[in-house]
Amino acid sequence: MTEHRDHGLNRQAVAAAELLAALGDDAQDDDLAHDMIEGETDFFEAVERVLSEIDECEIMQAGIKDMQKRLSDRLARVSGRADRLRGLIDQAFQMAEIKSHKFASATISTKTVPRKLIVTDESQIPARFYEPQPPKLDRKALLDAMKAGEGVPGADMSNGGTTIQIRRT
Repeated sequence: MTEHRDHGLNRQAVAAAELLAALGDDAQDDDLAHDMIEGETDFFEAVERVLSEIDECEIMQAGIKDMQKRLSDRLARVSGRADRLRGLIDQAFQMAEIKSHKFASATISTKTVPRKLIVTDESQIPARFYEPQPPKLDRKALLDAMKAGEGVPGADMSNGGTTIQIRRT
């Protein structure tokens, strides 16, 4: 079970909403409402704590992405090295005309590999070698049509909603 911390944000949001309701018509004055919320609740402090946790998450994301990239690069290097070493053994066995040998840790045998297909220019290959693909929905074109007011059966637009934008200074 993952730990969920709201840093008191929900409790503070309820307190801020109650304060705005108590202000009545005065709540329309944004500066007054902001000052009252700040002075009477810990709402903004709770939001600061949540922002701090968002920062931690973003730092961890960047670190994990960096680690993934480094590990992926390392995997490619190690795989390439293993392939080169296999090639060296293969070359040595061929030069020595050895077909098989048992070692303490492994048995190495040479074997012939079947021919492999290499496509040099896909555009010149006849159509009979292509498999038909199922149609793929062009979501961008559909969205553009819907935004333009075109009614498209089987598609609808959501009501949208709200979100926050966090700009770093």
